[in-house]
Amino acid sequence: MKAQAALASFLLAGAAGAATTNGIANGGFEAPPPDGNWLAAGWMTAPTGNPVQWSSDAHSGSHSALLTVPKGDGASVLFQDSVGHGGLAPLGAANVGDTPTLSFWAKGDVGANGDLYLTLRYMGAAGGPVTAVAQHFSVSAGWTQHTFLSAAAVPAGATSLFFELTSAAGAQVGGRVNAVYLDDVQFNLTTAPVPEPETYALLIAGLGVVGAIARRRRA
Repeated sequence: MKAQAALASFLLAGAAGAATTNGIANGGFEAPPPDGNWLAAGWMTAPTGNPVQWSSDAHSGSHSALLTVPKGDGASVLFQDSVGHGGLAPLGAANVGDTPTLSFWAKGDVGANGDLYLTLRYMGAAGGPVTAVAQHFSVSAGWTQHTFLSAAAVPAGATSLFFELTSAAGAQVGGRVNAVYLDDVQFNLTTAPVPEPETYALLIAGLGVVGAIARRRRA
């Protein structure tokens, strides 16, 4: 049995590697907005008194998103639906159970700490959320990478990802509250490796050989 298990593990290790795709469009905010209703291609900002700004202070490339509340009240909200706004392919049954890794780079404005509240929703075909999780981040003065630890596997019925970032209560500098730069957003969906047909054939043949050897030894 140990030999059979070892053979199976060896052959399955040669299966097609895990596939990784990014579920966020224009995560570096480099592509310009198509019109005045967008922050950048794929990204929208809520019509509040504190819309998100397209900034040239970037972690990489030439642009980032700046969430700021200069009057000290209201909110600055950035969001994207991966299909409706980002134009990416819909999630489907093949993605159910896929393991997500969500990360982004952020920094506080003018050496001050800022805060972000991130909400991740998996949306269904009817437009409502299938599930939602949220996490708060304290942002430091320099560019720092953050990982969304609460991200759950893609649930059944999900067709798109809805990603929302909101400025939260933070330090005030020069009359500006919650000033946070955001860049290089990555939402990687990793699909488990699937054995190729040739791997199954080799596995069956190999197990047959191991079984024959075992029978000869018992005889």
